[in-house]
Order: sequence, then structure tokens, then C-alpha cells
Amino acid sequence: MRRSNLATLLYLAVVFVSGAVVGGFAVRLYMANSVSAVVQNRRPSHAELRRMYIQEMQNRLHLSQAQVAQLQQISDFTGQRIHDTRKAIDDEHARKVNAILDQGQQAEYAKMREERDKRRQQDSKK
Repeated sequence: MRRSNLATLLYLAVVFVSGAVVGGFAVRLYMANSVSAVVQNRRPSHAELRRMYIQEMQNRLHLSQAQVAQLQQISDFTGQRIHDTRKAIDDEHARKVNAILDQGQQAEYAKMREERDKRRQQDSKK
């Protein structure tokens, strides 16, 4: 018994449409998982990292409250030193780059640094 061309065409259309529907759902599922993964995998802030570090130290080492207070002071001091050092390195870098630029380039470089600083401030507010 031979199938007609119309039936064969109908079967092909059904297979094609069902593949498109399954593919559409797969893409939607993939995109939903990708977005949630990006949100879940965001970089923790410095405050979150500090809190997690102190919590881990307290739990694993069974620190007393006095030791936790001292650890917080040490973390504050270290954080300030890291900030100061990074700033000094950034300032030195900017001075060296400015030294190789002409006046027009220096103006544009200053503008670029201002834009970057504004982006950083906006990102830190989020």
C-alpha cells in the first residue's frame, strides 16, 4: 500500500512543526537558565567577601568574640592598605601614560579616566 504524496507532505510538516516547537521551548529554557546563572554568579561585593571570610574564620577556628573583633580590625586595616596601594599604582600608571602623550592626547586620556571613574561609581552603587 503506497502512501499518497499529500500524506507524506503532511507527515513532514508535522515533524517540522513539532521540531520547531521543541526547539523554541529548548531555547526559552536555556535562556532562562542562562539569565539566572548570571544573576547567581555575580561577583560578591567587598563587604560580602569580608563578611563571608570572617564568618568562615569564626566557624572553622571557633574564634572568641574578642578574636572576631581583632580579626575585623585587621581586615579593616588590610583593606585600607590594599585600597591605598591600588590607588598609588593607578596614579603612577596615569603619570607614566601622560608622559608619553601629547597635549591633545592627554586631554582625551583625562576624559577617558573621568568616564571610567563615573562608571565605577555607578557600578559600586548597584
